[in-house]
Amino acid sequence: MRVNLYSQNRHIVVIDGIPIQGFAEGDYMQIKVDGNAAEITKGGDGPAMNISTQQGGEITIALQPTSPALGTLYALREEQANNPRLITISLVTGVEEIITASGCAFADMPQFQTGGPTMQGRQFPLKALKIRLDNSAVEAVVGGLL
Repeated sequence: MRVNLYSQNRHIVVIDGIPIQGFAEGDYMQIKVDGNAAEITKGGDGPAMNISTQQGGEITIALQPTSPALGTLYALREEQANNPRLITISLVTGVEEIITASGCAFADMPQFQTGGPTMQGRQFPLKALKIRLDNSAVEAVVGGLL
């Protein structure tokens, strides 16, 4: 029986073929999938379930201000602004979920502050036309619990 253990050091992020390192403290990856949600609708003939199709989403990566990848992501963002093209992002989480995002572009950079006793991490939000989650390496525990 395979046991999945979470390891923060196991996260892998590759953006446009470039491995990214130097992540910020705390939750430095956020993945939001748009669509693919269920909503109950009520009509004259009773309730129904409306399930929307998956419609891409957004991935946000946070880096330390001293990350060796900071300059690389700023340069990639600038290159995309001057020569528009879509890129691909591959993520492996600490429990070996594999997330592939295609048709990606950098979104607006969020505001950050500096000058205090500690510097904030730098966030890079990217919009994706398609996000695919492969969780086949993650063992389902439901069967063992029921």
